[in-house]
Amino acid sequence: MSTDTTPSTGPSEPSEPSKPEPTVQAEPAVQAEPAVQAEPAVQAEWAAPSGAESTAPDADAAEANPFAGPFPERPKADRKRRWQVGGALLLTVALGSGSAVLMTLPDRTDLPGLATPNDGRYVFPELALPPLPVGASAPSDYKLKTHAADLRGLLLPLPKGAVGTGPSAAPSPSASASASASAAPSASASASASAGAAALPPVAGRWVPCDRDMMLAKEDKYAQRLTSDACRGAAAQGWSAKDGTRTELRLIRFGSQDEANDFFNGANLMGATKDIESSHLDVDGSYKVALGQSNVRLSDAKAGDLPTGRIGWVACGDTVALIQMTNPQGVPEQAFRQVLLLQSSLMA
Repeated sequence: MSTDTTPSTGPSEPSEPSKPEPTVQAEPAVQAEPAVQAEPAVQAEWAAPSGAESTAPDADAAEANPFAGPFPERPKADRKRRWQVGGALLLTVALGSGSAVLMTLPDRTDLPGLATPNDGRYVFPELALPPLPVGASAPSDYKLKTHAADLRGLLLPLPKGAVGTGPSAAPSPSASASASASAAPSASASASASAGAAALPPVAGRWVPCDRDMMLAKEDKYAQRLTSDACRGAAAQGWSAKDGTRTELRLIRFGSQDEANDFFNGANLMGATKDIESSHLDVDGSYKVALGQSNVRLSDAKAGDLPTGRIGWVACGDTVALIQMTNPQGVPEQAFRQVLLLQSSLMA
């Protein structure tokens, strides 16, 4: 029996060769040691390791250098960027203020690149009304709008760059007649006359007779209204602009507003003048006047889209104005509107 049990224990001993398995498992452990040593080095540079032991050196380093980290130059770049932005803002404010000051000194149209295209309007000097006779009132104070001032002073002056077509301040016939009548004036009278003449400002226009030439008319039937409606006086003004546009202004004064309106209703039907062969009523246009009624005619002849002539009649109180502008190249509309409005403003 004892011999039978001995062999049974013998086969259990060959299980010892399975011991090499721990030696096979130890080989990865030996290879893992370099990896374990390399990971802390990488984490020390780029990431904060977890655990209480690894945070202690980082805390000490943070206390020593609060700006230490993966990008130590970042705070310095931020400060540099702030200085650059601040300097750019200060430079912009300084340049803007300087440009604003410089632009307020000259006129806008004199600055390069800012001049608007010329639409034909003129540059007039500052307009001023002539003085009223002693005891007279302005037309706005009268219900019938009677003009007591010198008609020559109610005409538009020459615009900038224009050339006058006649004397700007010719002596009136009444003044010359009175001067010739008084052959030997007293010293006091001559002194007062010279003082009054020196005090009066220069007038824009000149006296003209009440005839067909003054109306620029071709037919006598229109000029006959000057006699039937009792023309009391007329003044004229004219100029030629740089663009070749010729302007003729006439002011005709009557004894009353009714006589002026009667003349206006017949004169504005005059279809031809000495400078315009034929014209038609501008029924489509709308023209502003300061006071009174107006009528505008356009020449039948055109240069492109512009008529070569424009005629305007304005009635204000006891005075009627005639505005004629001609140009073979076409009369600018804005220039005509400007002259019409300003001339009516002086009459209002």
